[in-house]
Amino acid sequence: MKNEEVFFKINNATVQSFGKTVFKGLNFTVQNGESWAIIGQSGKERTLFLETILGRTSLVDGSISWPFASEYQEKQRKLGLINSYRDLIALVSQKYTFRNKSSQQNFYYQQRFNSAESEDTATVDAFLRGIENRKEGVWDIAKVVQLFGLEKLRNKSLIKLSNGETRKLAMAEALMKNPKLLLIDMPLVGLDVQTRESFEGILKAIQESGIQLIMTSSANEVPISVDKIAWIGGGRLSIVDDRDSLIPLENETSASFNLKPEVFEGLLEKNVSANAARVIIAMNNVTIKYGDKKLLDNVSWKVLSGEKWLIKGHNGAGKSTLISLVLGENPQAYANDIVLFDKKRGTGESIWDIKRPIGFVSAELARYFPVNQTCKKVVASGLFDTMGLFRKLNEEQDALVDRWMEAFQLSHLSDLRLTQISLEEQRFCLLARAMIKSPTLLVLDEASQGMDEEQRNRFKATIEYFCDESDLTMLFISHYKEDVPKNIDKTIELVLGKVIQ
Repeated sequence: MKNEEVFFKINNATVQSFGKTVFKGLNFTVQNGESWAIIGQSGKERTLFLETILGRTSLVDGSISWPFASEYQEKQRKLGLINSYRDLIALVSQKYTFRNKSSQQNFYYQQRFNSAESEDTATVDAFLRGIENRKEGVWDIAKVVQLFGLEKLRNKSLIKLSNGETRKLAMAEALMKNPKLLLIDMPLVGLDVQTRESFEGILKAIQESGIQLIMTSSANEVPISVDKIAWIGGGRLSIVDDRDSLIPLENETSASFNLKPEVFEGLLEKNVSANAARVIIAMNNVTIKYGDKKLLDNVSWKVLSGEKWLIKGHNGAGKSTLISLVLGENPQAYANDIVLFDKKRGTGESIWDIKRPIGFVSAELARYFPVNQTCKKVVASGLFDTMGLFRKLNEEQDALVDRWMEAFQLSHLSDLRLTQISLEEQRFCLLARAMIKSPTLLVLDEASQGMDEEQRNRFKATIEYFCDESDLTMLFISHYKEDVPKNIDKTIELVLGKVIQ
């Protein structure tokens, strides 16, 4: 093997993250032209592997080299310009964030549903035009818009994008930087069935443009066009030669989770007053629109106490808008005929009256907490329905928070900021936050999205247990049928804001 054929190489590396060794004796070589999929039992470990390639972890032994950047860096040095191999790498993370026009990340969740306040957010078109690019190449605005089908979104405010639409925009942003190496953490996460089915074509277009790819993936979603596959686990990486062995290998390491019910003993209390409500949600010919665009079109829907519903629909179908009416976040609720917990909206109830019996977890919710909030404060904030803790807990509240964190195996994360922990750990923190007040209605909007197989099984088993042990009413959104709890027996499906089922 000639050295000039090597694109990127990790040699016998020991790697640490936050002072803890995460990889030892790590070896990985990518040849020119190769694309790779990295699978494994731990989503946290897969993500750390991509961050190691990008140089965001600490190398304490061994070596990492980026031959693909040598020529570029030499040219930049001769021009007297500051440079890095990172200039030629783009990462599409699962923790995608956006900023307002003042470049401050100070959005709050309700802002995405308020047409006036969302004006502080750039549109998709303005965002794409503002991307800084250090390297010219084949990808420009017109081409990424076409590749990801963003034309209809160009005038849409960033904060109003659905989770899947945001994911597409993140990949478009990465491509417009025309990197030599594109890193994507779980590329199909957040995408609807139609977009996932078209992903092979998207991937092929990227490869044909000369960009090399390294992505993380679940075993059953490894793209056909990927050249090489590696399994990472226990801090080490091994090459997988037989694609047919992938799913059994992943299933072997992520067998169905055996929940220990005793950890939740005494925590699932019933809210007697809220449970007395027979009609949890009633919508009669509800229409929500911004300008000329209808996000919900003449929707009628009723949810009775104890029912478990699956909400289906493509990216941008109106699912999040529907949920915003239930959560009391959307100001247009007052112009519509909506009943929540047997009470008609606009009859004197406060936003806190609406939120009190509702627990909520979404794929993007973690983005809206202040960056200084520790995991314990995030869980505790569920007692007050605030995005973070801004008051002192009494002794009883403090003990309750500790018990919920212990039940979800989060105690060791109490003093870490939410931004410092893995995506899986974030979601369990948010689930503890939702459940700490023993809600009548639990709303889960792609809440297990991006988790590894083991954690998804754990999340699903936990939700099923909560449903079995209480009279929870539940609304559940997911693009993956395998994530849907067995307790769900009713479905509403949206297409372009209209109910079709």
